[in-house]
Amino acid sequence: MAKKREITKEEVAELDHEVLADLVFRQIEYDDALYKKVEKLLLVSDPKALVAQIKKEIGSIKRGRKFISYYDSFAFAKKIEAIVDDIKELVKDKKAASKLYKELILTDEKVYGRSDDSSGSIQMSYALAKNGYKACREVLSEDEIYKDILEMRICEGFGVRDIFSEDIPEFVLQKIYDEFYEIAQSDNSFDNIQTLLEVAHYLKKPQLYIDALKLQKEEIYPYQKVDIAREYKYINNPQKVLETLKDIEIPGSNSVEKFYELRIWAYEQLGISLEITRTYKEWYEKYKSVHILKKYLERLDGNLKKSELQKALEEANTFSFSQAIKFFKELDALDLAGEYIYKNRDKLQTQYLYQKEFNSLVKWLHESYPQEAILLCRDLCEKQLETSQSKYYPTAINALKKAIKIEKEQNITEWKIEDNVSYMQNLFEKHNRKPKFVQLFLDGLGG
Repeated sequence: MAKKREITKEEVAELDHEVLADLVFRQIEYDDALYKKVEKLLLVSDPKALVAQIKKEIGSIKRGRKFISYYDSFAFAKKIEAIVDDIKELVKDKKAASKLYKELILTDEKVYGRSDDSSGSIQMSYALAKNGYKACREVLSEDEIYKDILEMRICEGFGVRDIFSEDIPEFVLQKIYDEFYEIAQSDNSFDNIQTLLEVAHYLKKPQLYIDALKLQKEEIYPYQKVDIAREYKYINNPQKVLETLKDIEIPGSNSVEKFYELRIWAYEQLGISLEITRTYKEWYEKYKSVHILKKYLERLDGNLKKSELQKALEEANTFSFSQAIKFFKELDALDLAGEYIYKNRDKLQTQYLYQKEFNSLVKWLHESYPQEAILLCRDLCEKQLETSQSKYYPTAINALKKAIKIEKEQNITEWKIEDNVSYMQNLFEKHNRKPKFVQLFLDGLGG
């Protein structure tokens, strides 16, 4: 399909006004979104009528009862985005705009309750509304901001709304913190504690953050200490970051990356280069991530760099197939990858590779190690055939075709593994109860 020529705004501006007006007039009969946009443009000169029209659309969302399926969720998200755009572009009075944003935001609870938003598209459209509200907040008084936050704070059943930010006056934030700290003494629900944590963050007062955590339990867990350290980073205090992270157990998997990144950030701010290197080494040795290894190696020179790389490559031979092969590829250790595949040819696990990873790996190998690349293709084919479901046959067939193509392109005449013809004969005999697979393969040879 030919790519559409890009039409610029300048080109459109040069078109005859009457021609454009006629085009829009004819199109609004068929395009409901365009009709609504033109309808509101006609109301720009009457701000009250414009606000009333937007309120009417928000009201229709609020009154909605019909379930929004996954497939309908994208169109519904567009509907919310269109309202956000109308408020942003057409409502010039920021105070009026803030009220419209708030009214729209407050519809989210019922919408979430009657929709399948697996894609997150509806949630993202409401995020635009919240951003719009934040952009209007500068025209509101402290009392108005305070009341708005209390009204919008909780999306019942879905937690604390993302309505806090640095632009909220400190007086308002402190007032909210003090009020909810008092409430949380007797009701330390998740939402109340989360409110306190959000407010403490934007107040830039880590001690208030700690005080809020202690309302749930006196003991502060390692993953929470990582969060506290993040608060000290937010106020640019590297020394307190290191003090907070000192001598704690490595937190759960969700916080490991933050734990090490915070330490590295603190050492960078303090200019302690040796500790940065040590942290990368510790991080790699505990979790064997090739990406962390590369960052560690970048900080080394000469023989130390060579020896650390060699040590890591030797150790990679003990890893699982998918981890080892990704490791070798990331470090461009082609010879070691070829050797590893051949040595482990009876226990390859291509099913743990994404299709894109598999294709990239075969492409990387096929010139220098064509037979090893063919082994990967064969393994992928066999893994697909382990199930009796025919929906996996195309992937198996594509893997076989790729193996044949590699043989032809690299002109393989001497085989150290079973040649392709013999292999496929044996494969078809083994799966003779899958005639559809064989037929599909034969039909696809010409493709």
